[in-house]
Amino acid sequence: MIWGIARREILGSYASASGWIALAASQLLLAWLLFMQLEVYLKILPELVANESPMGIIDLVVTPTLSSVALLLLLLVPLLGMRSFADELRSGRMTLLLSAPVSPWRLVVGKWLGLLLAVLPLLLFPLLMAGFLELGAAIDLGRLAASLLGLLLFAAMVCAISIWLSSISEQPLTAAAMSWGLLFLLWLLDGGEAGAMQILSLKNHLSPFLQGIVSTQHIAYFVFIALAALGLTTHRIWRLGGGE
Repeated sequence: MIWGIARREILGSYASASGWIALAASQLLLAWLLFMQLEVYLKILPELVANESPMGIIDLVVTPTLSSVALLLLLLVPLLGMRSFADELRSGRMTLLLSAPVSPWRLVVGKWLGLLLAVLPLLLFPLLMAGFLELGAAIDLGRLAASLLGLLLFAAMVCAISIWLSSISEQPLTAAAMSWGLLFLLWLLDGGEAGAMQILSLKNHLSPFLQGIVSTQHIAYFVFIALAALGLTTHRIWRLGGGE
């Protein structure tokens, strides 16, 4: 049942040309950014070698490109996920869904999983391009794997927040606007100082993964927020179904 809901969500994300256009434009932009970073790196390579700099291709080419992937996720996921529940509420199909023999948590997990799988190509293509650099340069594959883990956790959290806010609004654009507002607030928080802002800062928890550092503290941050958003969504759907 969960996979059936997820499959429907994936097909819905790419049912129109807009989904494919957004994905293609994102990949072209990331490819352009990667090659621009590579061009700059090749120009300054003799200077780096002369100064015995520890900075390499993964620091100056791969990591900046993967940081751009995170920003694209912040932009595209709310756009793809804004209709997850908002459309169902606006059209009245939610009543039909709630009358089906499927529990609220299965419905929520199915939609979340479908949205996550729909945006997965946005993560894999840039990492594949970065992997191809291994043909001509030494790439730290362990650091690349840590970056993939961080971006997966990041995407899972963003998808969870997007479907949560979609469940509390009947207008998809309102849901997307709320998602953008909350996500960019977390992104723009200054993570440089100790305290609550450091704990909540998205960049503070994503950056270590891009540097090749995998920490349970940063994993727990993404998992906790994703689970909290999914829990709030499940409660919302349960209440819509008549739960008290």
